[in-house]
Amino acid sequence: MIQGTARWLVLTWRLPSGSSTPRVTLWRSLRRLGAAVLTPGAAILPFRDDLQEQLDWLAQEVEDQDGDAWVLPVTELTEVEERKVREQMNGDRQAEYEEVAADALGFLERAPDHPGPDDAFAARLRAEKALVAMQRRFRKVRARDYFDAPGRADAARTIDRCLAFRQGISSKLTPVTDR
Repeated sequence: MIQGTARWLVLTWRLPSGSSTPRVTLWRSLRRLGAAVLTPGAAILPFRDDLQEQLDWLAQEVEDQDGDAWVLPVTELTEVEERKVREQMNGDRQAEYEEVAADALGFLERAPDHPGPDDAFAARLRAEKALVAMQRRFRKVRARDYFDAPGRADAARTIDRCLAFRQGISSKLTPVTDR
């Protein structure tokens, strides 16, 4: 029985050798969740009920592939260990925010090529789809940004500049800046 309250969740696993597909699938799932990889067979996330459920599902998928997996609640890490985990997670999110911001800057650089409100519907729709996709990517990164990585505010402001440029073409486009 756990004495303290869980602060972290660790997924450990072992998959049979052979096809790399289950490993790649697991790695992609952990990346989508924002997990920090500790070793080739272990990853960590902050404790939350929804994350525990996700890790439980991943553990079941590993077992369905004839592997072994455990979801372990962790009540405490050393100060150094916790700092390393947070730095890894923040570094990963920072890189993702930088990618999204770079895409937004590219959109702004192409601004003269984008259609205006009076241009063809198809051209306006393409611009709207690009902006909606950019917003979606930002929100997905934000959802796995557990420790407020640097770069979030800058990426949000850059995307909002794109949206301001396109203001009025769609009600689907709303600012992403944290308020």
